[in-house]
Amino acid sequence: MESKLIDQIDHRIVGALAKDGRMSWRELGELVHLSPTSTGERVKRLERDGVISGYRAVIDPAAVGRSLRSVVELQLRADVVPETFEAALSERDEVWFAAYVTGAADYAVLVDCAGPEGLDRFVRWCKANGAATTESRVVLRPVIG
Repeated sequence: MESKLIDQIDHRIVGALAKDGRMSWRELGELVHLSPTSTGERVKRLERDGVISGYRAVIDPAAVGRSLRSVVELQLRADVVPETFEAALSERDEVWFAAYVTGAADYAVLVDCAGPEGLDRFVRWCKANGAATTESRVVLRPVIG
């Protein structure tokens, strides 16, 4: 993958939009000391160049009945096709991030579950769909992000 060259102002724009993707070009321009028009042109270029690949809503998991955030690491059984497991995992509503990782685990999966019972259902699903082992950690509080 080719690295995109962006200047210091672009870095500040990207950082601000990562924290608040709904910020107006006027507000963003004030932060980076550019006119709204110049700011908008830079944002459009960053989108066109793939530096900004999209925007999303950040949902409060507790507001939708998912009060328990956890990190689940899992290792697949040798007979499981990773792509099949990954496709099934992508369909799970409680999963908001999953990565194939190095180390003892094959995957690190971040989930928002409906309490301990929801986490138990998710871990049981993982085992029924190819996980040989799982290790779960409950997130007590976010430190960054």
